[in-house]
Amino acid sequence: MSLEVEAVASVAISVQNLSVCVPEKQGTKTLLSNIDFDVEKGRFIAVIGASGCGKSTLIKALAGLIAPMEGSVVFAARSVQELNAELPLAVGYLPQFGAFHEKLTVQENLDTAAALRLPRTISQERRDAWMRHITELARIDPLLPQEYKTLSGGQMRRMALAEELIGDPAFLLLDELTSGLDAFSDQEMMVWLRNLAHEMEKTVVLVTHATNNLHYCDAILFLHQGRLIHYGDQQSLLDAHGVESIAELFGLYQADQPLVAEEVVHRDRGDVAESISIKSLPPPGGGTQFAPLLVRQAKLFWRDKGQILLHVALILTFPALVAVFATSGLPQVRNQTLALETSILRTLQDQLLYLKESFQSASLISGLTMFQVVLLTLIGANNGAREIAKERSILSKELRAGLSPTAYVLVKFLQIVLLCAIQAFWMAWFVRTVCGFPGSLTSQFLILFATVLAMSTTCLAISAASPSPERASLLAIYLVGFQLPLSGAALALPDWLSTVCRPFIAAYWGWSGYLQTFSDTRYFDIVRQSSDTWIAPYPLGLAVLGLHVLLALTGAVFLTSRIKNQAAL
Repeated sequence: MSLEVEAVASVAISVQNLSVCVPEKQGTKTLLSNIDFDVEKGRFIAVIGASGCGKSTLIKALAGLIAPMEGSVVFAARSVQELNAELPLAVGYLPQFGAFHEKLTVQENLDTAAALRLPRTISQERRDAWMRHITELARIDPLLPQEYKTLSGGQMRRMALAEELIGDPAFLLLDELTSGLDAFSDQEMMVWLRNLAHEMEKTVVLVTHATNNLHYCDAILFLHQGRLIHYGDQQSLLDAHGVESIAELFGLYQADQPLVAEEVVHRDRGDVAESISIKSLPPPGGGTQFAPLLVRQAKLFWRDKGQILLHVALILTFPALVAVFATSGLPQVRNQTLALETSILRTLQDQLLYLKESFQSASLISGLTMFQVVLLTLIGANNGAREIAKERSILSKELRAGLSPTAYVLVKFLQIVLLCAIQAFWMAWFVRTVCGFPGSLTSQFLILFATVLAMSTTCLAISAASPSPERASLLAIYLVGFQLPLSGAALALPDWLSTVCRPFIAAYWGWSGYLQTFSDTRYFDIVRQSSDTWIAPYPLGLAVLGLHVLLALTGAVFLTSRIKNQAAL
C-alpha cells in the first residue's frame, strides 16, 4: 500500500566530495572531509564510528539541515534542497529524540500529523486505511489511547517512525534511533528497519553507536575524524582491517590517533539501479492545515491547568492592584474645586492649594493609567513569550514536513487575541467601576486591548526568534521593563530620545489613548496642565498599536519559517 506521486531518476542517494566546516576563532574546523558514496534503492545502511567522528553531522547534511562547504547531496537526481522544497515529505529525518506534545495521546499526535501532511484530495476512507496500515506496521496499535509522556523509549521511537511514514517517504535518515534501547529492543528495531527497506523499498540510513546487530544492515559506512574509512558490508569491513569484531576495529581507530594508512580505505559502491521512483505527496496548504492546528491548540491550552490558573490569577489580581492604589486619592480628585472668593488673600491661598493638589492629582491619575497599561504589557509578555519557543523542536520537525508557518502563527495569534480581549475588558470594566473613571467603556477597552495585543504579538515574535522559552521570557521581561521609563509619562526624557523611542513603546500609546477617553473632564485637564508630556490623540494611538501588531505578526511568521533551517552542529 502506498500514496504516490512519482519522479523518475537514476540513483537513490549520491554523495559526492562532501565537506562540512564550521568557523572557529582561528580559522575553521573541518567536520567532514571529501565524503563520497552512493546508496541503492531499498538498502539499509548503518553509519558508525567513535564519538565526534562526524556521524550526526553527516546525517544532518544528508537531510539538508547543514549546508556543505564543498560537494553535493543528491536524492534521485535532485539536490536535497530541491527535493525538500518540492516534496518535503520525500525525505524523513529523525533526530535521536522524537518531539511530540506530551499532553496529547499517541492517537491525537498522529491524527494531527496526518492532517498536516496528507492533502485533502485523499478520501477519508483511504486516509483511515493508510493510518491503520502505518500503526500496524509500527506495532503501536495498543498505544494509541496513551499520552505520549507515558511511553517507553522504544515505544517513543516506534511512534516517531510511524509519524515519518505517514507521508510515505522514499528515504529515511535516522540519527541514533536505537540509542539507549535494551538488547532485545535494539535487535527488534534493526530487524524492523531492514524489513522496512527491503519490503517497502525505502532507502534507510541509520547513525548508531550500537554494534551488536550490524549484520542486519546491507552496508556499513565507517567514519573516523570526519573521513570515510570504509563503505561495504560488515564482513568486508572486518576483513579489510584484519579484525574479528567491531570492538577490535574501534580499537584501531581511537579518537586521539591519526588515520590508518589510506590503503585500508575500501569503497563498495555496487551497481546503481537504473530507475528510482520517489513516492511522495505534496503536503496540504496552509488553509487546510489551519483547522487541525486550531483543534490541537485548543486541546493543549485546556490541558495545561497550570497556565490556565496563571491567566486567571493575573486577570483577577492586576485590576485589583490598580483599585488599591486608587481608593485613597481619587475621591479628593473628584471633590477638587476652585471657588470664587471675595477676599483676594483667601483666593490666592486657595489657588496655591489647588495647584498643590493638582500636581498630586495629576501624578495619581497619570500613574494609575500607566499602572494599568504596564500591568497589561506584563500580561502580554506572559501571553506570547513562550508560545513558539516551547514548541521549537516539534515546530522544526513539522516545518521540514511542509507545515505552513503562516497557519501555525495565525493559530497562536488567534489564541492571543481571545486572551487579550478577556484581559483588556476585565481591566477596563473593573477599574472604571471601582475607581469611578469617566469616559466610554468601549473606548477604554479598545485602547487597552490594542496595547496588550501589541505587546503579546511582539513577544510572540521574540518567542519565534529565541532558542528556548527561558530566553524568550527573559527578553520579554526586559521589554516590559523599558516601557515605563521610555514612555516619558513618569520621567521626562530629552526630546531627541522621546522622538526615537516613543514609536516603539506600546505603553506610551496605551497611556495616551486611555487619558484621551476622558478628555472632556477635569481628570484630563489636571494631567494636561501639570505635565509637559505630549498626550497623543486617541485615533493615532490605536493606529500605532495596530501597526505594532501587524509588524510583529509579520516578523513572527518570518522568524518561524527560518526555524526548520536552524540545526546545531
